[in-house]
Amino acid sequence: MTQLRTVIRSMLTSDGRVSAMDDATIVWTPKIGRVRRGRIEAPASVLLGIIGPKGVVNKIVAGDRYGGVNIVTLPDMKLIDRYVVGNAEVRSLCLSSISGDSILVGCEDGSIHMVGQNVPNRVVGLFELEGPASALRVVGQDLHIQQGWERKVMSWTGKLSKLAA
Repeated sequence: MTQLRTVIRSMLTSDGRVSAMDDATIVWTPKIGRVRRGRIEAPASVLLGIIGPKGVVNKIVAGDRYGGVNIVTLPDMKLIDRYVVGNAEVRSLCLSSISGDSILVGCEDGSIHMVGQNVPNRVVGLFELEGPASALRVVGQDLHIQQGWERKVMSWTGKLSKLAA
């Protein structure tokens, strides 16, 4: 009997497709070569690709339903690191530096965190919002945070800089 799985998140790259399934499996389907699979601890809620030194996506960051941030290598699908920012679903991810050393994480409960190997204690809570962050982006020294139809421009301490509709 075959197990039916559902794709809950997917991402296209120049070299293939990444699919996150409802059973916490991550599947890499390259344009050329064989399909590879890996697993994370919980079903993915958001995916982010990290471009490596050769100019192609070589890592996937998968936020999950239980507050985990998983780093998976492409194409071999090895889980190389996992950070836990809390127990709320991860809603948004963003690289906080060009080098990809740290990642901004927005959760369902409104908490904003930074994770990474060079971050003190690997996880730092930055601030909390009233409601989840749908999308995060670093622009200059500011954080642009989308919450539904509302966009906020904030400092790294959570102080509101601008409000844009």
